Amino acid sequence: MRIAALLCSVLVLGCFRPAAAEIVFQLAENKIPVALIDVGRTSRYTEVRLQAQAAVTGVCWTSEGTDSPYLLAGGRRYRFLGGDGITACPTRRNYAARESMALRFEPLDPQVKEISLVEGQGGENQMIDPASSKTRFWNFLRIKLK
Repeated sequence: MRIAALLCSVLVLGCFRPAAAEIVFQLAENKIPVALIDVGRTSRYTEVRLQAQAAVTGVCWTSEGTDSPYLLAGGRRYRFLGGDGITACPTRRNYAARESMALRFEPLDPQVKEISLVEGQGGENQMIDPASSKTRFWNFLRIKLK
């Protein structure tokens, strides 16, 4: 009886395990030395891991408002929830080459096969008119998922 209960527990808990991260490698737009290296999906969030390819200085993330990053998929914006190894603006931090950070967003719909990570309105404006922006925003466009 105990073995059956143990097996049931393992099966139930196994259903709630986060999906394995999907390995991707895509450099940021605008010649920024940062790559999106994997995307993980769970029922609670979508995690995007970024890695500096060279030293990057003065980095911060806006958690709310127009410059908050979001995932764009199927015409829908998936809201930024938080992350690990990141700093909230206005505080800034530096990243050494190969150092990574994780950003979490609302969970993607299961049928989503392509995403873009856009760094808020500033990132949108930079894509429209790159010369108008004094700040370099991190955008990752058309990332294919399995």
